[in-house]
Amino acid sequence: MKDPSIAFLLPSFVNQKSAQRMQFLDGLNEAVSRPSIVLLDSNEAEEGRWDNLILVRFSHMRFFGESFRLGLSAALNLGADKIVTFESYSAVNAKWFIDYLNGGNLIETGKRNFREMLVTEVSNLLSFGNSYNNFSFNRILTKEAALLLRDTKLNGKSFLVESINILNAHGIRTTEIIKEEYGRDNKRIDLAEMVESIIRSFNKTSINYSLISSLSYLVNLMMVYTSLSLGFFYPLAVLLGGEISGLSNFIVNEKLNFRNKGFLSSAYRFGKFNAFILAVVAFDIFVISVISKYLLAFGRTDFSIISTFSIVVVSAISLFFTNKIIWGKGNHQRVFL
Repeated sequence: MKDPSIAFLLPSFVNQKSAQRMQFLDGLNEAVSRPSIVLLDSNEAEEGRWDNLILVRFSHMRFFGESFRLGLSAALNLGADKIVTFESYSAVNAKWFIDYLNGGNLIETGKRNFREMLVTEVSNLLSFGNSYNNFSFNRILTKEAALLLRDTKLNGKSFLVESINILNAHGIRTTEIIKEEYGRDNKRIDLAEMVESIIRSFNKTSINYSLISSLSYLVNLMMVYTSLSLGFFYPLAVLLGGEISGLSNFIVNEKLNFRNKGFLSSAYRFGKFNAFILAVVAFDIFVISVISKYLLAFGRTDFSIISTFSIVVVSAISLFFTNKIIWGKGNHQRVFL
């Protein structure tokens, strides 16, 4: 290790058995090449056995998030420019960071279980993120990231999800190293943690996006039904409604919600956005034309119900893909090893 301003943060370290704490600190002592600050919430009777570790104790807190934020503040007060945290305090995991210290903000993750996958993907959709696994705590944080995260209010696994979303929302880049073999504890999240994590994925941008999308959806319905009442051919009515609502949606989101600047970059995104809208409209027209062949005998009312249902389904699919392809932020880089 070449950077003396790196601190190792061990929240809830006191909860580990004494033998495990000793083995972890032994491994950490071997991993570093010069005296380094280790912040932990436990007293170690054999402090003199680690030549390369300067142990700094901070108060143990009841909740994990509180302990983390307290340790984070202590590390920043000691002048740390990078802060390393650990997914588990096993001897094997004590050296995970060695190959990554020259990078910026970094997360090392492994294969997700079903619950982690579900929460991560829904959180990505709501926060316009791009993470693979929100729940790993093998992390390297820069000072810029640490200053933001010490002011969060959450605890437990929900805190881990929100921390990625906060960095992403502030344009702070993160690299996620996804490893095939990953020695970490197989922790499971309960339903309450899943729900809290997903709810906390909503931010100001996503709330504004939901409102704008809802208004665009109403514009689409109004234009389609107005065009049909004026005698427009159905495909033309759907095309007109899709283009007008899509254009208004793009302009408001691009310039007011996401506040993207630059004509060329906006034009490029609009090209992708419009191509996708046209594809969605074409799919909608195809579905309605197929369904209407078999339901014309039931009258205009049933056709209108099916048409409305089709627009709702297509809008939901459109929401998912536009979040991913058009508006998703590129601050979180994923690397598979």
